[in-house]
Amino acid sequence: MVWPHSTGKGVVVAVIDSGVRATHVDLRGQVLEGKDFAFGGDGQTDHSPEGHGTQMASLIAGHGHGPNGDDGIMGLAPGAKILPVGIGTGVLGQGPYVVPQAIRYAVDHGAQVVSMSFGIGSPNPVEESAVAYAEQHNVVLVAASGNDGTSEKQYPASWPGVIKVGAVDKTGKLTQESQTGGVTVVAPGADIVSDTNGSDTQMFMGHGTSDSTAYVAAIAALYRSAHPNLTAGQIVNYIIKTAIPPQGITTPDPGYGYGIASPDLTMAVSPGPASGPLPQATDPLKSSGSASGGSSRNDTASSSSSSSSMGIIIGVLGGLVVLVIIVVVLVRNRRGGGGGGNGGAGGGNGGQPAYAAQPQAYQPPTGQYGGQSPYGQPPQQPNPYGGGNQQYPPQQNPYGGRGGRCRG
Repeated sequence: MVWPHSTGKGVVVAVIDSGVRATHVDLRGQVLEGKDFAFGGDGQTDHSPEGHGTQMASLIAGHGHGPNGDDGIMGLAPGAKILPVGIGTGVLGQGPYVVPQAIRYAVDHGAQVVSMSFGIGSPNPVEESAVAYAEQHNVVLVAASGNDGTSEKQYPASWPGVIKVGAVDKTGKLTQESQTGGVTVVAPGADIVSDTNGSDTQMFMGHGTSDSTAYVAAIAALYRSAHPNLTAGQIVNYIIKTAIPPQGITTPDPGYGYGIASPDLTMAVSPGPASGPLPQATDPLKSSGSASGGSSRNDTASSSSSSSSMGIIIGVLGGLVVLVIIVVVLVRNRRGGGGGGNGGAGGGNGGQPAYAAQPQAYQPPTGQYGGQSPYGQPPQQPNPYGGGNQQYPPQQNPYGGRGGRCRG
Protein backbone atom coordinates (compact mmCIF):
# COMPACT_ATOMS: atom_id res chain seq x y z
CA MET A 1 0.00 0.00 0.00
CA VAL A 2 1.54 3.30 -1.07
CA TRP A 3 -0.49 5.94 0.80
CA PRO A 4 1.04 5.34 4.23
CA HIS A 5 4.30 6.48 2.60
CA SER A 6 3.10 9.20 0.22
CA THR A 7 -0.06 10.82 -1.13
CA GLY A 8 1.76 13.29 -3.36
CA LYS A 9 1.35 16.09 -0.82
CA GLY A 10 3.28 19.23 -1.67
CA VAL A 11 3.69 18.33 -5.35
CA VAL A 12 2.17 20.33 -8.20
CA VAL A 13 1.19 18.34 -11.31
CA ALA A 14 0.49 20.38 -14.43
CA VAL A 15 -2.26 18.86 -16.56
CA ILE A 16 -1.80 20.22 -20.07
CA ASP A 17 -5.13 19.42 -21.64
CA SER A 18 -8.58 20.88 -22.24
CA GLY A 19 -8.80 22.64 -18.87
CA VAL A 20 -10.11 21.14 -15.63
CA ARG A 21 -13.56 21.49 -14.06
CA ALA A 22 -12.36 22.81 -10.72
CA THR A 23 -15.87 22.71 -9.22
CA HIS A 24 -16.26 18.96 -9.61
CA VAL A 25 -17.09 17.47 -6.24
CA ASP A 26 -14.06 15.15 -6.35
CA LEU A 27 -11.64 17.94 -7.28
CA ARG A 28 -12.73 20.93 -5.19
CA GLY A 29 -9.70 22.45 -3.53
CA GLN A 30 -7.29 20.44 -5.68
CA VAL A 31 -7.11 22.71 -8.73
CA LEU A 32 -4.88 25.78 -8.69
CA GLU A 33 -5.33 28.81 -10.90
CA GLY A 34 -3.60 28.14 -14.18
CA LYS A 35 -3.96 29.44 -17.71
CA ASP A 36 -5.87 28.52 -20.85
CA PHE A 37 -3.92 29.32 -23.99
CA ALA A 38 -6.82 28.44 -26.28
CA PHE A 39 -9.85 30.00 -24.63
CA GLY A 40 -8.40 32.42 -22.10
CA GLY A 41 -8.99 32.30 -18.38
CA ASP A 42 -7.39 30.43 -15.50
CA GLY A 43 -7.73 26.86 -16.83
CA GLN A 44 -10.40 25.99 -14.25
CA THR A 45 -13.01 25.41 -16.95
CA ASP A 46 -12.93 22.25 -19.05
CA HIS A 47 -13.80 23.12 -22.65
CA SER A 48 -13.92 19.51 -23.83
CA PRO A 49 -17.43 18.02 -24.16
CA GLU A 50 -16.00 14.77 -22.83
CA GLY A 51 -14.23 16.51 -19.96
CA HIS A 52 -10.87 15.08 -20.95
CA GLY A 53 -8.77 17.35 -18.74
CA THR A 54 -11.10 16.75 -15.80
CA GLN A 55 -10.78 13.02 -16.30
CA MET A 56 -6.99 13.19 -16.19
CA ALA A 57 -6.96 15.47 -13.15
CA SER A 58 -9.31 13.16 -11.23
CA LEU A 59 -7.14 10.12 -11.91
CA ILE A 60 -4.15 12.00 -10.57
CA ALA A 61 -5.51 13.95 -7.61
CA GLY A 62 -9.21 13.28 -7.07
CA HIS A 63 -10.09 13.10 -3.36
CA GLY A 64 -13.53 11.56 -3.58
CA HIS A 65 -16.51 12.96 -1.70
CA GLY A 66 -19.12 12.02 0.87
CA PRO A 67 -18.41 10.58 4.33
CA ASN A 68 -14.68 9.82 4.55
CA GLY A 69 -14.45 10.43 0.81
CA ASP A 70 -16.02 7.04 0.15
CA ASP A 71 -17.84 8.13 -3.01
CA GLY A 72 -16.61 9.27 -6.38
CA ILE A 73 -13.07 9.20 -7.70
CA MET A 74 -9.98 8.89 -5.58
CA GLY A 75 -6.85 9.62 -7.58
CA LEU A 76 -3.56 7.84 -7.15
CA ALA A 77 -1.93 10.96 -5.66
CA PRO A 78 -4.80 12.64 -3.77
CA GLY A 79 -2.43 14.90 -1.88
CA ALA A 80 -1.07 16.54 -5.02
CA LYS A 81 -2.36 19.80 -6.52
CA ILE A 82 -3.33 20.24 -10.16
CA LEU A 83 -2.11 23.17 -12.27
CA PRO A 84 -4.53 23.31 -15.23
CA VAL A 85 -3.02 24.47 -18.52
CA GLY A 86 -5.52 24.59 -21.39
CA ILE A 87 -4.47 24.03 -24.99
CA GLY A 88 -7.80 23.45 -26.71
CA THR A 89 -9.98 20.44 -27.41
CA GLY A 90 -9.81 17.57 -29.88
CA VAL A 91 -7.93 19.23 -32.71
CA LEU A 92 -5.04 21.58 -32.06
CA GLY A 93 -6.04 24.57 -34.10
CA GLN A 94 -3.99 27.06 -32.12
CA GLY A 95 -0.79 26.72 -34.14
CA PRO A 96 2.62 25.23 -33.42
CA TYR A 97 3.40 27.31 -30.33
CA VAL A 98 0.59 26.46 -27.94
CA VAL A 99 2.18 23.29 -26.51
CA PRO A 100 5.63 24.88 -26.05
CA GLN A 101 3.97 27.83 -24.32
CA ALA A 102 2.02 25.47 -22.09
CA ILE A 103 5.12 23.50 -21.09
CA ARG A 104 7.12 26.64 -20.29
CA TYR A 105 4.20 28.11 -18.37
CA ALA A 106 3.91 24.94 -16.27
CA VAL A 107 7.62 24.98 -15.46
CA ASP A 108 7.62 28.68 -14.60
CA HIS A 109 4.59 28.28 -12.32
CA GLY A 110 5.88 25.58 -10.03
CA ALA A 111 4.99 22.27 -11.65
CA GLN A 112 7.26 19.42 -10.59
CA VAL A 113 5.47 16.96 -12.89
CA VAL A 114 3.84 17.69 -16.25
CA SER A 115 1.16 15.30 -17.55
CA MET A 116 0.44 15.43 -21.30
CA SER A 117 -2.27 13.04 -22.48
CA PHE A 118 -2.03 14.08 -26.11
CA GLY A 119 0.33 13.85 -29.06
CA ILE A 120 0.99 15.10 -32.55
CA GLY A 121 2.57 13.25 -35.42
CA SER A 122 5.26 15.69 -36.48
CA PRO A 123 8.22 17.02 -34.48
CA ASN A 124 8.45 20.73 -33.79
CA PRO A 125 11.80 22.29 -32.78
CA VAL A 126 10.03 24.93 -30.69
CA GLU A 127 8.39 22.15 -28.69
CA GLU A 128 11.70 20.33 -28.34
CA SER A 129 13.17 23.54 -26.96
CA ALA A 130 10.40 23.71 -24.35
CA VAL A 131 10.96 20.08 -23.41
CA ALA A 132 14.68 20.77 -22.93
CA TYR A 133 13.75 23.81 -20.82
CA ALA A 134 11.59 21.66 -18.54
CA GLU A 135 14.26 18.99 -18.15
CA GLN A 136 16.88 21.61 -17.36
CA HIS A 137 14.55 22.95 -14.66
CA ASN A 138 14.17 19.59 -12.91
CA VAL A 139 10.64 18.77 -14.07
CA VAL A 140 9.37 15.25 -14.81
CA LEU A 141 7.58 15.08 -18.18
CA VAL A 142 5.04 12.31 -18.86
CA ALA A 143 3.21 11.91 -22.20
CA ALA A 144 0.92 9.49 -24.04
CA SER A 145 2.47 7.21 -26.66
CA GLY A 146 -0.67 7.51 -28.82
CA ASN A 147 -3.78 5.56 -29.77
CA ASP A 148 -3.14 4.54 -33.38
CA GLY A 149 -1.91 1.06 -32.52
CA THR A 150 1.15 1.64 -34.71
CA SER A 151 4.82 2.41 -34.15
CA GLU A 152 4.50 5.92 -35.56
CA LYS A 153 6.17 8.45 -33.28
CA GLN A 154 3.99 10.96 -31.48
CA TYR A 155 5.22 14.10 -29.75
CA PRO A 156 5.88 15.21 -27.03
CA ALA A 157 6.12 11.57 -25.90
CA SER A 158 8.97 10.81 -28.32
CA TRP A 159 11.26 13.65 -27.24
CA PRO A 160 14.35 12.50 -25.29
CA GLY A 161 13.83 12.40 -21.54
CA VAL A 162 10.03 12.27 -21.65
CA ILE A 163 8.37 9.25 -20.02
CA LYS A 164 6.49 7.70 -22.95
CA VAL A 165 3.48 5.76 -21.67
CA GLY A 166 1.61 2.89 -23.27
CA ALA A 167 -1.58 1.20 -22.05
CA VAL A 168 -2.44 -2.29 -20.82
CA ASP A 169 -5.75 -3.96 -20.01
CA LYS A 170 -6.77 -5.80 -16.85
CA THR A 171 -4.86 -8.91 -17.94
CA GLY A 172 -1.64 -6.96 -18.39
CA LYS A 173 -1.74 -7.14 -22.19
CA LEU A 174 -1.19 -4.11 -24.39
CA THR A 175 -4.43 -2.52 -25.49
CA GLN A 176 -5.16 -2.69 -29.20
CA GLU A 177 -4.68 1.03 -29.74
CA SER A 178 -1.55 1.53 -27.62
CA GLN A 179 1.30 2.93 -29.67
CA THR A 180 4.57 0.97 -29.67
CA GLY A 181 8.19 1.90 -30.18
CA GLY A 182 10.35 3.53 -27.54
CA VAL A 183 7.76 3.18 -24.77
CA THR A 184 9.20 3.79 -21.29
CA VAL A 185 6.50 2.12 -19.17
CA VAL A 186 2.87 1.07 -19.48
CA ALA A 187 -0.06 1.52 -17.10
CA PRO A 188 -3.77 0.63 -16.93
CA GLY A 189 -5.66 2.00 -19.91
CA ALA A 190 -8.83 -0.05 -20.38
CA ASP A 191 -12.25 0.37 -18.78
CA ILE A 192 -11.12 3.17 -16.53
CA VAL A 193 -13.65 5.34 -14.71
CA SER A 194 -13.01 9.00 -13.99
CA ASP A 195 -14.75 12.30 -13.38
CA THR A 196 -16.00 14.23 -16.37
CA ASN A 197 -17.46 17.58 -17.37
CA GLY A 198 -21.22 17.11 -17.67
CA SER A 199 -21.90 18.19 -14.09
CA ASP A 200 -20.11 18.52 -10.78
CA THR A 201 -20.88 14.87 -10.00
CA GLN A 202 -20.67 13.17 -13.38
CA MET A 203 -18.31 10.30 -14.18
CA PHE A 204 -17.25 8.50 -17.32
CA MET A 205 -15.69 5.19 -18.36
CA GLY A 206 -13.33 4.83 -21.30
CA HIS A 207 -9.85 3.71 -22.31
CA GLY A 208 -6.62 4.81 -23.91
CA THR A 209 -3.09 5.98 -23.30
CA SER A 210 -4.41 9.23 -21.86
CA ASP A 211 -5.46 7.36 -18.74
CA SER A 212 -2.22 5.45 -18.42
CA THR A 213 -0.31 8.72 -18.75
CA ALA A 214 -2.27 10.27 -15.89
CA TYR A 215 -1.48 7.28 -13.71
CA VAL A 216 2.24 7.50 -14.36
CA ALA A 217 2.19 11.25 -13.68
CA ALA A 218 0.53 10.44 -10.35
CA ILE A 219 3.26 7.91 -9.54
CA ALA A 220 5.85 10.60 -10.27
CA ALA A 221 4.02 12.87 -7.83
CA LEU A 222 4.05 10.18 -5.14
CA TYR A 223 7.78 9.70 -5.59
CA ARG A 224 8.58 13.41 -5.71
CA SER A 225 6.67 13.94 -2.48
CA ALA A 226 8.37 11.04 -0.70
CA HIS A 227 11.84 11.88 -2.05
CA PRO A 228 12.03 15.66 -2.50
CA ASN A 229 15.80 15.60 -2.82
CA LEU A 230 15.78 13.38 -5.91
CA THR A 231 16.17 15.02 -9.30
CA ALA A 232 13.60 14.62 -12.04
CA GLY A 233 15.93 12.16 -13.76
CA GLN A 234 16.23 10.10 -10.59
CA ILE A 235 12.44 10.05 -10.27
CA VAL A 236 12.28 8.67 -13.81
CA ASN A 237 14.80 6.04 -12.74
CA TYR A 238 12.63 5.20 -9.72
CA ILE A 239 9.57 4.73 -11.95
CA ILE A 240 11.52 2.45 -14.28
CA LYS A 241 13.08 0.40 -11.47
CA THR A 242 9.74 -0.20 -9.73
CA ALA A 243 7.90 -1.13 -12.94
CA ILE A 244 6.85 -4.78 -13.14
CA PRO A 245 8.06 -6.55 -16.30
CA PRO A 246 5.39 -8.74 -17.90
CA GLN A 247 6.14 -12.44 -17.76
CA GLY A 248 8.13 -13.62 -20.76
CA ILE A 249 9.00 -10.09 -21.92
CA THR A 250 12.60 -8.89 -22.14
CA THR A 251 12.85 -5.24 -21.20
CA PRO A 252 13.05 -2.66 -22.51
CA ASP A 253 10.39 -3.84 -24.92
CA PRO A 254 9.11 -1.60 -27.78
CA GLY A 255 5.54 -1.82 -26.48
CA TYR A 256 5.88 -2.49 -22.77
CA GLY A 257 9.03 -0.51 -22.16
CA TYR A 258 10.36 -1.51 -18.74
CA GLY A 259 7.03 -2.90 -17.60
CA ILE A 260 3.85 -1.91 -15.80
CA ALA A 261 4.37 1.22 -13.74
CA SER A 262 3.64 0.35 -10.13
CA PRO A 263 4.20 2.67 -7.16
CA ASP A 264 6.42 1.02 -4.57
CA LEU A 265 7.99 3.11 -1.84
CA THR A 266 9.31 0.10 0.07
CA MET A 267 11.74 -1.03 -2.62
CA ALA A 268 15.34 0.11 -2.18
CA VAL A 269 16.29 1.94 -5.37
CA SER A 270 19.71 3.44 -6.01
CA PRO A 271 19.11 7.04 -7.16
CA GLY A 272 21.62 6.83 -10.00
CA PRO A 273 22.93 9.83 -11.92
CA ALA A 274 21.12 13.15 -11.64
CA SER A 275 20.18 13.12 -15.32
CA GLY A 276 18.49 9.73 -14.98
CA PRO A 277 18.50 6.74 -17.34
CA LEU A 278 16.93 8.46 -20.35
CA PRO A 279 18.79 10.68 -22.83
CA GLN A 280 17.99 14.35 -22.32
CA ALA A 281 16.55 16.74 -24.88
CA THR A 282 18.77 19.44 -26.33
CA ASP A 283 17.59 22.90 -27.29
CA PRO A 284 17.74 23.24 -31.10
CA LEU A 285 16.95 26.95 -30.90
CA LYS A 286 19.78 28.08 -28.66
CA SER A 287 22.26 28.43 -31.49
CA SER A 288 19.86 30.76 -33.28
CA GLY A 289 19.27 32.82 -30.17
CA SER A 290 15.54 32.05 -30.13
CA ALA A 291 15.27 29.45 -27.41
CA SER A 292 12.24 31.15 -25.95
CA GLY A 293 10.55 31.51 -29.31
CA GLY A 294 7.72 29.18 -28.42
CA SER A 295 6.85 30.66 -25.12
CA SER A 296 5.01 33.73 -23.94
CA ARG A 297 5.85 35.95 -26.90
CA ASN A 298 3.61 33.74 -29.02
CA ASP A 299 0.50 34.25 -26.93
CA THR A 300 -1.28 35.69 -29.93
CA ALA A 301 -0.63 32.53 -31.91
CA SER A 302 -2.41 30.47 -29.29
CA SER A 303 -5.74 32.06 -30.11
CA SER A 304 -5.43 31.97 -33.86
CA SER A 305 -7.06 29.37 -36.04
CA SER A 306 -3.92 27.95 -37.60
CA SER A 307 -4.16 25.69 -40.61
CA SER A 308 -1.59 23.39 -39.05
CA SER A 309 -2.66 19.78 -39.16
CA MET A 310 -1.23 19.06 -35.73
CA GLY A 311 -3.93 16.87 -34.28
CA ILE A 312 -4.17 16.24 -30.61
CA ILE A 313 -3.92 12.58 -29.78
CA ILE A 314 -5.66 12.49 -26.57
CA GLY A 315 -5.39 8.87 -25.54
CA VAL A 316 -8.91 8.27 -24.32
CA LEU A 317 -10.40 8.48 -20.88
CA GLY A 318 -11.38 6.39 -18.09
CA GLY A 319 -11.27 5.88 -14.42
CA LEU A 320 -13.70 5.92 -11.49
CA VAL A 321 -11.30 4.31 -9.39
CA VAL A 322 -7.85 3.84 -9.64
CA LEU A 323 -6.34 0.70 -10.74
CA VAL A 324 -2.68 0.48 -10.89
CA ILE A 325 -2.48 -2.92 -12.49
CA ILE A 326 -0.77 -5.36 -10.20
CA VAL A 327 -0.33 -2.71 -7.60
CA VAL A 328 -2.34 0.00 -6.07
CA VAL A 329 -5.65 0.58 -7.65
CA LEU A 330 -8.32 2.88 -6.50
CA VAL A 331 -11.54 1.38 -7.36
CA ARG A 332 -14.27 2.85 -5.41
CA ASN A 333 -17.65 1.18 -5.37
CA ARG A 334 -20.46 3.55 -4.67
CA ARG A 335 -21.75 2.99 -1.19
CA GLY A 336 -25.12 3.32 0.43
CA GLY A 337 -27.31 6.37 0.16
CA GLY A 338 -29.67 7.47 -2.52
CA GLY A 339 -29.22 7.30 -6.23
CA GLY A 340 -29.59 3.54 -6.33
CA GLY A 341 -27.23 1.25 -8.22
CA ASN A 342 -25.25 2.99 -10.91
CA GLY A 343 -27.77 5.76 -11.32
CA GLY A 344 -27.01 9.32 -10.31
CA ALA A 345 -23.44 10.13 -9.42
CA GLY A 346 -24.63 12.39 -6.65
CA GLY A 347 -27.46 14.50 -5.38
CA GLY A 348 -26.61 17.41 -7.67
CA ASN A 349 -27.06 15.29 -10.77
CA GLY A 350 -30.83 15.29 -10.69
CA GLY A 351 -31.11 11.57 -11.42
CA GLN A 352 -28.72 11.84 -14.35
CA PRO A 353 -26.77 8.63 -15.06
CA ALA A 354 -23.36 8.50 -13.39
CA TYR A 355 -21.66 7.85 -16.71
CA ALA A 356 -21.81 10.44 -19.44
CA ALA A 357 -23.55 9.27 -22.59
CA GLN A 358 -21.39 10.09 -25.58
CA PRO A 359 -22.65 11.15 -29.00
CA GLN A 360 -20.39 8.80 -30.89
CA ALA A 361 -18.42 5.63 -30.28
CA TYR A 362 -14.67 5.70 -29.93
CA GLN A 363 -12.75 5.59 -33.19
CA PRO A 364 -8.97 5.20 -33.06
CA PRO A 365 -7.22 8.39 -34.17
CA THR A 366 -5.40 8.39 -37.49
CA GLY A 367 -2.59 10.69 -36.44
CA GLN A 368 -3.93 13.73 -38.28
CA TYR A 369 -7.36 13.68 -36.68
CA GLY A 370 -9.05 15.80 -39.27
CA GLY A 371 -12.02 17.31 -37.53
CA GLN A 372 -12.85 14.19 -35.59
CA SER A 373 -12.74 14.10 -31.82
CA PRO A 374 -10.21 11.59 -30.49
CA TYR A 375 -12.12 11.22 -27.24
CA GLY A 376 -13.68 8.22 -25.64
CA GLN A 377 -16.16 5.44 -25.95
CA PRO A 378 -19.60 4.79 -24.49
CA PRO A 379 -19.74 4.01 -20.77
CA GLN A 380 -19.63 0.43 -19.63
CA GLN A 381 -20.25 -1.41 -16.38
CA PRO A 382 -18.66 0.11 -13.30
CA ASN A 383 -15.61 -1.54 -11.80
CA PRO A 384 -14.71 -3.76 -14.77
CA TYR A 385 -11.74 -5.19 -12.89
CA GLY A 386 -13.90 -7.13 -10.49
CA GLY A 387 -14.96 -6.44 -6.93
CA GLY A 388 -13.13 -9.05 -4.91
CA ASN A 389 -9.51 -8.06 -5.27
CA GLN A 390 -9.38 -4.37 -4.40
CA GLN A 391 -7.08 -3.39 -1.56
CA TYR A 392 -8.49 -1.02 0.99
CA PRO A 393 -6.24 1.22 3.06
CA PRO A 394 -6.53 1.35 6.85
CA GLN A 395 -9.62 3.11 8.17
CA GLN A 396 -7.51 5.98 9.49
CA ASN A 397 -6.36 6.81 5.96
CA PRO A 398 -7.43 10.44 5.58
CA TYR A 399 -8.31 9.90 1.94
CA GLY A 400 -10.89 7.26 2.76
CA GLY A 401 -10.57 5.03 -0.26
CA ARG A 402 -8.43 2.60 -2.08
CA GLY A 403 -4.79 2.95 -2.89
CA GLY A 404 -4.59 5.02 -6.02
CA ARG A 405 -4.95 4.51 -9.68
CA CYS A 406 -2.58 4.09 -12.52
CA ARG A 407 -4.89 4.94 -15.26
CA GLY A 408 -4.32 3.27 -18.51
